Amino acid sequence: MKKILYPKKIHVETRRIEKKYLGLLEKLSKSEQEKAVILDAMTELVLYLDMDLKVIWANKAMRDAFALEPGQLNGQHCYKALHNRNRVCPVCPAEKTLRTGKTHEVIDFSSYKKNWVLRSYPVRNERGALRGVVEIVTDITDRRKAEEALRQSEQKYRELFENANDIIFILDFDGTILSCNAAAAKTYGYESEQMLGLNIERLLNPEYLPVVRQFIQKKLHNMDVQNPQEFLTYTKDGEAVWVEVNARIMKENGRQVSVHGIARNITERKKMEEALKRRELELEEKSRNLEDANTALKVLLRRREEDKTELEEKVTCNMRELVLPYIENLKMTDIDSQQLNQLKILERNISEIISPFLRTLSSRYPNLTPMEIKIINFIKEGRSTKEIAALLKASTRTVEVHRDNIRKKMRLKNRKANLRSHLLSL
Repeated sequence: MKKILYPKKIHVETRRIEKKYLGLLEKLSKSEQEKAVILDAMTELVLYLDMDLKVIWANKAMRDAFALEPGQLNGQHCYKALHNRNRVCPVCPAEKTLRTGKTHEVIDFSSYKKNWVLRSYPVRNERGALRGVVEIVTDITDRRKAEEALRQSEQKYRELFENANDIIFILDFDGTILSCNAAAAKTYGYESEQMLGLNIERLLNPEYLPVVRQFIQKKLHNMDVQNPQEFLTYTKDGEAVWVEVNARIMKENGRQVSVHGIARNITERKKMEEALKRRELELEEKSRNLEDANTALKVLLRRREEDKTELEEKVTCNMRELVLPYIENLKMTDIDSQQLNQLKILERNISEIISPFLRTLSSRYPNLTPMEIKIINFIKEGRSTKEIAALLKASTRTVEVHRDNIRKKMRLKNRKANLRSHLLSL
């Protein structure tokens, strides 16, 4: 039996229904406003399309991208309004969503000199029936540029890494090689793949292993460590390789993760240093030998000088005892004046030979000739050029030439010095 509503009750019920309807409208309006605020705040371009690909709604980013006013797209086909086409775009994901009822995505679609990601999502009613599609367009141009810049940067780093002449390596904290360049593999005689996972214990001279471990520990604890350091290593075939290493600890998100280093092969430099040290030792040894030889030579020279002095004393003694007395006897014999004069010259010359003057003269001017010494003796006596020429039975021109040579040898050529006075001062 149906419930009968009286007029008053009908009025009350009508008011209740109207109030409920107004409340629903208010909630719907509020929901629409919230939806508009949220969608307009998005940086992606958003379109809501009906089953015929006509625009129901477009957010602010979409309107700004195409310089459109609010609502200007509404009711128009998206392909006509946005791309000035008479049919659906070949790559349109929204058309595929309407056909299949599934989400579709198009990545790296190029248009308007930009790169885009197009995504379309089906919109269904409460019964699950398809009633439209939402298309979201994301501008990935800057991201692609950044990715390309990063790729090029990584490529340059990889080329630098692989083509560097120095050894570049990455180790874990146990000394295991995580990565290294071609120079490392070439230096130690391994294939690149063989180097990965190899512990530096296989390469290092055992004497330097504690040094490396201490170096890593100090680095881990942010202690000062001398850089670079030199280490002796060995190739796969046991050949010695000296390296000069600069290393540092790498961090990711503040966490220490690995040891990065650059090692320079200094084997040739070490060989040159060793050769230089050996040469220095050889030179020191030769220097000591020369000093010994010099000492011995000084002893010999001193001995020679003593022998020379002894010989001079013997010659002088013999001259005085064995020659001069006979000259005196000859002077007392019956001889003419010419012979007497010659005897006197002989006596004088012998006296000069055994005198200190001649020894001084010979030591200071060893390049004097015998004839020049004779002339010096005559000059010292005060004889003139003409007298010396008569005594030597030579021309005055010859004596003048000898006098000129004597002045040159005694460095008196360009000096205003009297030759006889100089000889007397010796």
